[in-house]
Amino acid sequence: MGFAIALEDRPGFYTPPACENIAVIRLGKDFLLELIEPAESNRWLDVFEHISKSSAIKVLVIINCREKIGSEQYIHFCRQTIRNEADRTSIHRMCNIFDQLIQTIVSLDKLVIYADCGEIIPLFLNIGLACDHRIVSDHTTFQKPYFKLGILPKGGAAFFLCRLLGYGKAKQLLMSRKAISASEAFEIGIVDQVVPHDKLEQTAIETAQDWTQPSTGALLRIKRLLNYTTKDLEDYLKFESEELLKAISVS
Repeated sequence: MGFAIALEDRPGFYTPPACENIAVIRLGKDFLLELIEPAESNRWLDVFEHISKSSAIKVLVIINCREKIGSEQYIHFCRQTIRNEADRTSIHRMCNIFDQLIQTIVSLDKLVIYADCGEIIPLFLNIGLACDHRIVSDHTTFQKPYFKLGILPKGGAAFFLCRLLGYGKAKQLLMSRKAISASEAFEIGIVDQVVPHDKLEQTAIETAQDWTQPSTGALLRIKRLLNYTTKDLEDYLKFESEELLKAISVS
């Protein structure tokens, strides 16, 4: 009961009817802007902490919205931030928040499904890569605004993609300026399912329901074994932030 009360004021959080072992978080269109505000970022991290501590919840579904910040908005946001923050204080804080979020998702002792659609910037791709299963709608494109900005994609892209695809494919993917379509992402292996947009949430919930069967315990143990290779993630993210700040200082 305490778990439900603690989360009932968090917009976008709910438990689907007849799915008591599944929790759903909807990321709103201003999620990225919320995340860089200290009070809001703390509230979001609290949500994940509550989920982590709940023995009832076995599967978490994170659903992003089509109206989220896209490539051009992200470019404008980054340029404005870099221009307005000469001391880089807020940029350091942003990096720390993103790092905390990614590490929190990876370390959850739950099965985590990520569903997204539309134009996806690297930060949201990386949130998905931190999860166990990724579903996108058929008109999704993965954008690479970091080339226009002359900086790095934040959130663990190189770390996750090297583990997922191998060094060569990850290098090719990150160094190409070309956006990636949903079908290409599926063929490459960075998403697990591509579905019609109107089936996105339904597919995510149905997948979560499949994962709440008696095999859940075995799946979680397999996840723990697979996550053994993420022990270096914290060091990687620190290095990534250092390189990002160097890139910003000469941009």
